[in-house]
Amino acid sequence: MSSRGGRLLIVVAALALLAGCSAFAVGEESTPRETLTPAPVPDDGVGETATPSSTTDAFGAYSSISATGSVDADRLYASHINYLSSRSYTVGWERRTAGGSGPITREYRRHVAVQDDETYLRRAEGSASDNETLTYATPEGTYRRVLGPDGTTVSRVVPRNTGPARERFAKTITFEALAFLRSGYDEIDVVERDGRHYARVISEHPPTQIVETYAAYAVHDFTATVWIAPEGYVRAIHYEFDLINVDERIAVEWRYDYTDVGKTTVERPAWVPGTATDAGPAGTNGTAAPSERAPGTATPTADPSRVPPPTAVNVTTAD
Repeated sequence: MSSRGGRLLIVVAALALLAGCSAFAVGEESTPRETLTPAPVPDDGVGETATPSSTTDAFGAYSSISATGSVDADRLYASHINYLSSRSYTVGWERRTAGGSGPITREYRRHVAVQDDETYLRRAEGSASDNETLTYATPEGTYRRVLGPDGTTVSRVVPRNTGPARERFAKTITFEALAFLRSGYDEIDVVERDGRHYARVISEHPPTQIVETYAAYAVHDFTATVWIAPEGYVRAIHYEFDLINVDERIAVEWRYDYTDVGKTTVERPAWVPGTATDAGPAGTNGTAAPSERAPGTATPTADPSRVPPPTAVNVTTAD
């Protein structure tokens, strides 16, 4: 990952789910980057950073990559959805910024544990409000807990999106996986981490959608890295860039991670009504929370203030 002189804001709030937000402090203005270097495979808490594999024919393990290292973006995306749609997993994503002000500097941090097509637990925080929102979905119903400055509320909600949860959250990286790989890339190799191999794709070409979305700024120093697991799913995506105009320089960083594939389980939270250990959090009431927005597309609007370039999950925000 490229250097920011240690000045890029590190989000210190707890992992969060998409339905609600919690305030983050905006870091000081970033300094220009020095070099663009591939980031290591995101840390699961185990092992060291990835090192290049010495196996020259390693691409044979990846159904979406040819022997010469050409990635079929559509085939990879289909494989990613197909593989994760039949397994449990945990997905996390975050947006971090430094410099600038206003909506364009908003930060997000999300974390979703998906057990099956009807059971998941999602946590969301962000700088757009002072709330932290947790959503627990089960075949028996969907419950939401909102923690904010005015107290805590718990309510049963009726989600607008009732599609299979595993497929829906697998689509979190729709925009990134397709746009980055279709736009061309600069390097592809295979790296090893703790006995696991990943295909690593690096691009320094911002897709047209990002350039158009931030039309009021010039996009500089874009770099994206995509890690592909041999099973056919996207293990992680990391990308960053600077937005520059006459009087602003804003550093933007996004990261997505799919972990604990096939090993994720979700326990019923104590705050859910009817749970044996539930004592009823302060401020609990039975009012219904707003239902979720209808599904959208992954096509950015022309409004330069729109943040971020959308992914399927950022547009639909479905429970």
